[in-house]
Amino acid sequence: MRTKMVKAIFKKEMIDILRDKRTLFMGIILPLILYPVLMLIMSQIMTMSMNSIENEDINIAFEKNPNKELILIIKNYTDESSGHINIVNTNNYKKDLEEGYIDAYIGVEGENKIEDYKIYINSSKDNSSSVNSKLEGIFSLYKDRKIENKIEQSNLDVKETLEPVVYETVDVAKSEELAGFVLGQILPFILIMGVLLGAIYPAIDSMAGEKERGTLETLFTLPITNLELVMGKYMAVSICAIVTAILNVASILLTLMYILTTGNMTGELFSHSLSISILAAPLFITIICVCLFAMVVSAVSMCVCSLAKNFKDAQNYITPVMFLVLIPSYASMIPNMNLDRTTAVIPVVNISLLIKSVLSFQANLGLIALVFISNFAFVILAVILLSKMFNSEEILFGSGKSFSFLEKRSDIQKGTMPSVSDGVVLYAVGLVLLIYIGSYVQLKFGMTGIALTQLMILALPLLFACYIKSDFRKVFSLKLPKFKHLVGAFSLWIGTYLIVFVITNIILYYFPQNQDIVEGLNNALFMKDNLLLNLCLVALMPAICEELFFRGFILTSFKQNNKSYRGAIIASGILFGMMHMDFIRIIPTSILGMSFAYAVCKTNSIGVSMFMHFINNGFAVVVSHISSKMLESLETPTVTYLPFSQLLVFLALSTIFISIALFLFKENNTTE
Repeated sequence: MRTKMVKAIFKKEMIDILRDKRTLFMGIILPLILYPVLMLIMSQIMTMSMNSIENEDINIAFEKNPNKELILIIKNYTDESSGHINIVNTNNYKKDLEEGYIDAYIGVEGENKIEDYKIYINSSKDNSSSVNSKLEGIFSLYKDRKIENKIEQSNLDVKETLEPVVYETVDVAKSEELAGFVLGQILPFILIMGVLLGAIYPAIDSMAGEKERGTLETLFTLPITNLELVMGKYMAVSICAIVTAILNVASILLTLMYILTTGNMTGELFSHSLSISILAAPLFITIICVCLFAMVVSAVSMCVCSLAKNFKDAQNYITPVMFLVLIPSYASMIPNMNLDRTTAVIPVVNISLLIKSVLSFQANLGLIALVFISNFAFVILAVILLSKMFNSEEILFGSGKSFSFLEKRSDIQKGTMPSVSDGVVLYAVGLVLLIYIGSYVQLKFGMTGIALTQLMILALPLLFACYIKSDFRKVFSLKLPKFKHLVGAFSLWIGTYLIVFVITNIILYYFPQNQDIVEGLNNALFMKDNLLLNLCLVALMPAICEELFFRGFILTSFKQNNKSYRGAIIASGILFGMMHMDFIRIIPTSILGMSFAYAVCKTNSIGVSMFMHFINNGFAVVVSHISSKMLESLETPTVTYLPFSQLLVFLALSTIFISIALFLFKENNTTE
């Protein structure tokens, strides 16, 4: 890769971006204006609203005539407060409170010498909190005075009697730590949003914009490699994202400082003077984190935008990316969610929690290094994927066939094969229906609901394939498997199952709390004392329905226009694992899904993956049935973990079984 060529492409892209005044205004200037203006306006509106509520008169009513001393306290309290408390007479307390004629009414229920009051408020009203606070303050003062009078009548010392023990809470947090904690809650979301704004529009312009203007073909006529072209464009988009994020952060910090200094809020938030210099190091690390994250977002945005034919399509494609990035950014606002070895490798979440921990002076160097390494790995993977996409003429200059289901059926040619877009749409529809309908029918109807859910999963690919006039034999690989392929599939399942067993054991070792989830799922899925029904619902039906969905329609859609099946195998396996929506099952199930997909690609028969799926689920059903019988005599079953040496033995055995399967699949001419 020639640095000179990369710099030339980078310079050209930066000139194009800076020449577009709309992009500059929407991505950089507008946020710099809007953030301070919105924050100042909102702070002023909230301050005015709170002052307005405090200055409003409060109308209260008593069910019975209260004590004269209480009336006197209310009048004196009225003189001290900003709003007046008026005692009104009414005959229908509840109706007047609901309609807002009174703000509260007080029930007098005391008997003999004990006074018992109940304060009735309407919490749906804006001033209910202020009303309740003032009335509780009045009754607290009234109670204290009654107590003091009784103590004085008994010739006792009031202070010694009421306060025999004096205690005080001392906050040892420094002002810088408190400021970092407050900023750590909101700053990650603002930073991530700033990165998105800075990356999206340049990515759309450099990818889809080039296609729409017809200048991308011209670039490929130059004596440069695809990697040089990708890196030049990528550097330009990354620089825009980084600069936009930094400018947005500076704008937010300056606005917060202005609000704190001019709004008399410093004394409320910080008990001591705030030293900005101590926050310099955390903010510096934060900026480095944001820059690295901007590189990841830029690469992902460019990958998505490269699939679009024009600017409008790119805006539609980038919308899901925005949701996928913004939703995990809320991690910093979730209580008790901190940076650890697990969250440090989760995209977006790791950046959000790292910024929070750094600003709170709780960062761990090891975890910071893990976040850097993981994001650096994401950058490399995204750039590699982007360069691969630039090598595909179908993606860059193809007709850009998108969603077949959006076309009229009369315009669809017979024998149309599903595209990647069709596979993604089918998966999204299936996931939504599984969450909203499948979960409901399973909770409502139990085992019958599981059967209905499987039928729903089966109907989706069949209806979709019918609508786009696909050849069912090709889409779903409807071919009888050979006997030796079934033997190879059985051997492949054993090898994969051993790997999955080792991984599951490791996950449960580091996350033992998930053992309860596993047991709960087993209890929910399996019906005791009915082995045959469990085999039908949990093994046979998923082996047919889920295989036609994933190893049929989804796998075929990802195989289209690809020279290698590896990407389709990996993608369909990951989607299969994510469909199970459980942390402990995602990785093992994804590996099983990849194994099933590999078997289909090598044999061109979905019957092989159905056979493997049935054996896998059937084995789990039988083991669960037998173990439940054995554990009935045990009061508390215990969880045991295998030693590391045994796990290595299982991995060695898995290698042998997988090798046998590869040998039995070898003579097939299917391209890997």
